[in-house]
Amino acid sequence: MTAAIYIDPLVIQPVIDGEWHRIRLTEIPAPGQIITMLCGASGAAMFQLSDDERRRQRGIPRQCERCDAIYRHERGIPLRQNRTGRP
Repeated sequence: MTAAIYIDPLVIQPVIDGEWHRIRLTEIPAPGQIITMLCGASGAAMFQLSDDERRRQRGIPRQCERCDAIYRHERGIPLRQNRTGRP
């Protein structure tokens, strides 16, 4: 018997050098497979648990502004600086 663990490729956000990125995936990459982010940065896929102690020691990743801009443009979402706040 097997136990399936379902992972949604649409919510995977890789972190490179303290920045989390957006990526287009149609399948889960194999460990070590080179993946390319929306901004053009690339790196080898590595998987860790989200509560890994090493992750906490590095601090909170910041968002890649280029990936965010491309992601928002592709979906017709206003850029953060162009949104108006609620009165």
